[in-house]
Amino acid sequence: MPTKKTNISTRHTPFLKSNISSKHTISRNYLNKRNVIIALVVIFIVAIIYLLRNQLIVATVNGEPINRLTLINQLEKQAGKKVLEGLVTNTLILQEAKKRNITVSNNEIDSEIKNIDDNLKKRGQSLDQALMLQGLTIDVVKEQVKVNLIMRKLSAGKISVSDKDISDYIDQNKKLIPQDANLEDTKKQVRQQLEQQKLQEKGQELIKSLQDKAKINYLIKL
Repeated sequence: MPTKKTNISTRHTPFLKSNISSKHTISRNYLNKRNVIIALVVIFIVAIIYLLRNQLIVATVNGEPINRLTLINQLEKQAGKKVLEGLVTNTLILQEAKKRNITVSNNEIDSEIKNIDDNLKKRGQSLDQALMLQGLTIDVVKEQVKVNLIMRKLSAGKISVSDKDISDYIDQNKKLIPQDANLEDTKKQVRQQLEQQKLQEKGQELIKSLQDKAKINYLIKL
């Protein structure tokens, strides 16, 4: 019996070819977009590194770079512990001031800085010169002045200097006081000096008390 030939329809062949071609086109477009994105990311990273090169590299010696991380590591070894302890202490003081609702205004800070500048000028030096010699900025000084003023307020009412304290100090330090010095001016300076000494003593007591009560966790070993 003759075998009946089966005709396979090719009506869908153009559609299949078109579908496969479209998939290849989509795949190529996806790869092209992906490559463009990768290239843009690489360019962006290179640009960031170039712009931040001064932040990453602090010096070069005959073309060999010294990076910022090396500098930071050395600074941590040399003074890291002292600086960190200072930051912890300042944080404790500011927290205590916030708890007691004690604040310091910008006018108070500026007034104190002016006093410092005036005292330096009496010694033939300006505040700007002192900052330059010590490698400090005015912002650092303002922050420290703020902490000192807060400490003064936290210790307010806890220190007192009597007339007897002043007289005793003058009697014990006659050799250090110029003979032609004005007595009233001398007493005023002595009072300020003794108040500052007692303030420092009370401040140390306060800091010790805050440290004993605080939960301080050092996450690095210096």
